[in-house]
Amino acid sequence: MEKLNFEEFQEIITKKVQTKLDEKITVRVTDVTKNNGVILKGMTFTGEGETISPTIYLEQYYDEYQMGRSWSEIVDRIIDTFRFGSKNNLFDVEAFLDFEKAKEHIAFKLVNYEKNEKLLETIPHKKFLDMAVVYYYLLNNDEFENATILIYNNHLERWGVDVDTLDKIAKENTPKLLEFELRPIAEVLNELLQKKGFPEVCMPEEESDEFGMYVLSNSSKVFGAASILYPDVLKNFAEKLDRDLYILPSSVHEVILLPKRSETEWETLQEMVKEVNATQLEEVEILSDSVYSYTKKDDCLLPAWEVV
Repeated sequence: MEKLNFEEFQEIITKKVQTKLDEKITVRVTDVTKNNGVILKGMTFTGEGETISPTIYLEQYYDEYQMGRSWSEIVDRIIDTFRFGSKNNLFDVEAFLDFEKAKEHIAFKLVNYEKNEKLLETIPHKKFLDMAVVYYYLLNNDEFENATILIYNNHLERWGVDVDTLDKIAKENTPKLLEFELRPIAEVLNELLQKKGFPEVCMPEEESDEFGMYVLSNSSKVFGAASILYPDVLKNFAEKLDRDLYILPSSVHEVILLPKRSETEWETLQEMVKEVNATQLEEVEILSDSVYSYTKKDDCLLPAWEVV
């Protein structure tokens, strides 16, 4: 039997889920704009008088359908996910709407400015180089680790605060909620290999640490590229190596720090970043095609081509 396309799947799965829920709950599928303009189909569940709805993205369930999972199994999994979240109060709506309670959970991340221009019209942000600092609410929940809620302009209106206030709070919170981690790239790669079941690889040691590559992220490994904005992180590392640095944005989740050896190598590095972005990353994970230069003398971070 010929498989349905994604649009047909959405229509049928919505009807099947709706028939198994209380009629007071309305099930809809809407477009949800994610990072870099990626549009996902989100199934929402709204009860009477509710203004905030849980969202379950349908792409993964369509993949399961294409792999042969039955309609009944998919419907049950969606409903189980919805009911689990509702029953366990994984998201305290009242706490989110109360700014005095919500502000303790506010953090920032970095996204590409040009790729998110449409989204940035609807969310508070600060421009930073060719990126934007945007803000989110971090859920402290063991069941859904690293779950976040992007903060929109209408949230600020409800809270009665401006973007400068939000930015100040996020700058205070983020380094505390998500401490930075800086490790040699060989150590990070070995960890990834071992998680996939491969044996540890003995990599030749660099003649000196100053020529190595390092991965900078945060303790959750989610949106860790923003760690470059933490106070003194780049400064202290550059002073430790007694070298200026190149910063390669390997994704929204981490950056690579490389001690600078010449003022011209940034061109080769930028081609490498572009190649990785084009061939190795999902669109939603891309941060930038640029390479940045940190100068320890001036404690300054700029696009590499401006420093040459």
